[in-house]
Amino acid sequence: MFTFDHTTLLFSAVLLAVALLTALCNPFFRRVRISEHRTATPEADGEDTTERTDEGGKAVGSSAIPMLPAVSIIFTPHDNAEELSKNLPCYLGQHYPADFQVIVVAPQNDHETSDVLKRFAGNSRLYTTFIPESSRYMSRKKLAVTLGVKAAKYEWVMMADIGCRPQGDDWLRTIAGNCSDGRELVVGYTRYEDETPGYRRFERYYRARYAMREYQHDRAYACPFNALLFRRSIFLHEEGFRGNLKYLRGEFDFMVNKYARAGKLVMENAPEGTLIEETPTEKSWTGSHLFYMENRRHLANTARHRLLPFLDQAALHGNYLLQSTALIAAMLLGRWTVAAAAGLALILTLVLRLLIGRKALERFDVGIPAWKVLPYEIAIAWHYLGYRIQYRRADKYDFISHKL
Repeated sequence: MFTFDHTTLLFSAVLLAVALLTALCNPFFRRVRISEHRTATPEADGEDTTERTDEGGKAVGSSAIPMLPAVSIIFTPHDNAEELSKNLPCYLGQHYPADFQVIVVAPQNDHETSDVLKRFAGNSRLYTTFIPESSRYMSRKKLAVTLGVKAAKYEWVMMADIGCRPQGDDWLRTIAGNCSDGRELVVGYTRYEDETPGYRRFERYYRARYAMREYQHDRAYACPFNALLFRRSIFLHEEGFRGNLKYLRGEFDFMVNKYARAGKLVMENAPEGTLIEETPTEKSWTGSHLFYMENRRHLANTARHRLLPFLDQAALHGNYLLQSTALIAAMLLGRWTVAAAAGLALILTLVLRLLIGRKALERFDVGIPAWKVLPYEIAIAWHYLGYRIQYRRADKYDFISHKL
């Protein structure tokens, strides 16, 4: 029976209001600025020229034509000979009007990597050095980065992952166009290749939204991307990775967490400045989550960073739980007005979240059908719970270089 007493109308209104408000508690609803660029010129440390628009197309800042600095790009392959062979030419062949060098820091006895490097030995932009076998009690990855920075010829140094390839030949020009006098860090956007399973591409983009918003508001916490430009002088003056050398992974996260200062970091997320990461294996996908759970225990401002994602997921699940409970209870009790309101609230939730998600996916050209946003965003919390259980069961010595 349909009834319209005060309590019924109030509860029905609450259901609809909660559906509307929780749909807006959503990383896809919050605007993220998109980089736009003008042609840059090959000078050292000039003016910033990046023009940024938000997701409504509104310009949020612009300046004069940028001056491109000389750049040193560091790669630290480890059992990545195949990726090195395939992707190194993409970096060496960048259309960059200023000087740049590519530094590869490899394990001393990695013969496959050495064979690949020999094929490119004639390229004047390539410089190769090796990690001594005697190095222990520290992350070899962080040691390799440190050796690369010390070997770098130029003030601006790029730390990148050889498992990624630039989206185009103007990648370096695009990302280095952000290197102005007032900047100290430039983060380059990274996405998975199109062949990667849809959920993994979605989760990476979902996480990236939070990071990009934090960068916009000068609250940088970590770096879920695989390209980072920084100043060599600051890295050496602040003693590089000092304080977290024993942690095996998390180079990008520790760098941003330690060195990001208000107004000194900029995010480059234009398509031309994007890296494409190869499809992760099941082992590397799981490992990235477990290592992140360990590393964040040692990052500053973790509680602040985790609050907003927690609230978003709590609102998402709480809304669905409220609607489901109200719908089932109302149908069992014959309160059809409440049942209709609960059904309408559910439809409103699904439509709003689908429309908001579709717009956000299209903005960054994430090739995932819009309807998959609905199950994928629910799955985020449950996947996290699974990784949390695995992390709790893991041997904590697996995450550090100190085994004794």
